[in-house]
Amino acid sequence: MVYMFEYTDVSRLDAGAALGVLEQAQQARRRAEVQEALAMLRVVHTYRHQIPTDKVRLAGDGTGLIDDFACLELAAALHRAVESVTAEVIELLNLETRLPRLWETVVACGIPLWQARRIARITGELSLARARWVDATIAPFATRLAASRLLRFVEALVVQADPAAAEERWNRAARPRIEIGRDQRDGLRDIYGWLTAADAIFLDAALNQLSGILADQGSDQDAAERRATALGILATPARALAMIQQSISQPTLTDEPTPGQRPGNELDLPTVPEEQPRTEAASRRATDDSPSPRSPFGCPGHTCGTISIDPDRLLPKATLVIHLSDDTLTTGVGIGRCEQLGPLTLAQIRSVLGHRRVQVLPVCNPDGIVPVDSYEIPDSMRRAVLLRHRFEIFPYGTHPSTGLDLDHTIPYRHGPNRPPGQTRPDNLGPLRRKAHRAKTHAGWRLSQPRPGTFAWLSPLGRRYLVTPSGLTNDGIHAPGNSPWDNPVGGPLLPDPPVSTNRRGRGRRPSQPVSRRTGARPVLRR
Repeated sequence: MVYMFEYTDVSRLDAGAALGVLEQAQQARRRAEVQEALAMLRVVHTYRHQIPTDKVRLAGDGTGLIDDFACLELAAALHRAVESVTAEVIELLNLETRLPRLWETVVACGIPLWQARRIARITGELSLARARWVDATIAPFATRLAASRLLRFVEALVVQADPAAAEERWNRAARPRIEIGRDQRDGLRDIYGWLTAADAIFLDAALNQLSGILADQGSDQDAAERRATALGILATPARALAMIQQSISQPTLTDEPTPGQRPGNELDLPTVPEEQPRTEAASRRATDDSPSPRSPFGCPGHTCGTISIDPDRLLPKATLVIHLSDDTLTTGVGIGRCEQLGPLTLAQIRSVLGHRRVQVLPVCNPDGIVPVDSYEIPDSMRRAVLLRHRFEIFPYGTHPSTGLDLDHTIPYRHGPNRPPGQTRPDNLGPLRRKAHRAKTHAGWRLSQPRPGTFAWLSPLGRRYLVTPSGLTNDGIHAPGNSPWDNPVGGPLLPDPPVSTNRRGRGRRPSQPVSRRTGARPVLRR
């Protein structure tokens, strides 16, 4: 017998109607996933076998006991491995018991089940009280942030809730290692591995430094290829050193070489006097040490790596943007956020900055920026807008705003009669090129009814409101009303839950408040 599914015929629908069918199908899929999850939970809660005393607690703190063989029954019925089913059951139990408000959102088809399961996994090691605190904190944002941004927010909350456990995870993480694959394909070999966060940042800066030098030397490779070439150059430290020294100090070459300098050695590096080979073996070694394509500036044997410049000037520069509240700096309690690394405890920040070559740049104050008449955006204004909007302002945007175009919400008017002050922070927002072109040429309409609030209207009539915190209201899900909806920078991390005292009675955590109330947040997301 053949069973046929009934589909909606979309062959004659226009784009708007087809989009409506797509939204209905998405909701139907979410309902089916929730139905499966509810049935799976019912099985594990009610399953009983012949030995009723065999009970185990699979999931986290606060979850109940279940039959030890329930997952075997599920795995066989679903044609899946026991390990896969067990992992899913653990996440569902944590979600149902430890994250009840998020579970309600899932049951109402507000967010997909996979996203909630990921959050349950991230919070799985927290205590019940801390998990409930994370659940209450993210509830207003679950349907208003893109999945990747919501997960990053949860990761920050987990660090905030239990910094000691975050330190332990940091210490037991995978040890740094690099491996080069054995297989060769089209003259290329794979390289992969893990570095400490600090080393990864410095390596990235060194690759950028050498890539820029190659570009200045006329390389026709694109940026990614130049970085790969730069990594190969680092395998010969003397060559990398010579290139960096040459880029820093460009001496004027004379017709006659100065003492101690061979022709073509632009770095004025000391040379070793050549001795006449005394034996055939010595003669062969002298021949083998002749300059090779990997030898910089004709230096034999890669021995020209003499430091002739202040070593501090040779090191690459890496810019780390770390956000810390004044409370964290004065009390030593709390966490910070590094734009390149995510949430960090103070000890982790010290490990990243644990050297003397640190330059503290002044904090940019986004208030009081004076509008300008030119189309070009001053650097100070650009920094202020990027601080206000850490991500693109397109609905559910996830792309960091650094490096994006700053779009004039009201298009800039050129000409002699142009109005003054068109370039100002409350008429700018970071957009990727595609969204920028869609607004300019493809029928998307954008307005900024309040500074930092962007109202979008799509060509198919869908309306979206992107708030100053980067949250998106779609007109379907309730936006929620939370004091953590910070007007700049995104949701705030509230005060962490307070552990119980010796008598077992816990102090009620202070209610997190927004910057508007005058209280200072621990971290800005």
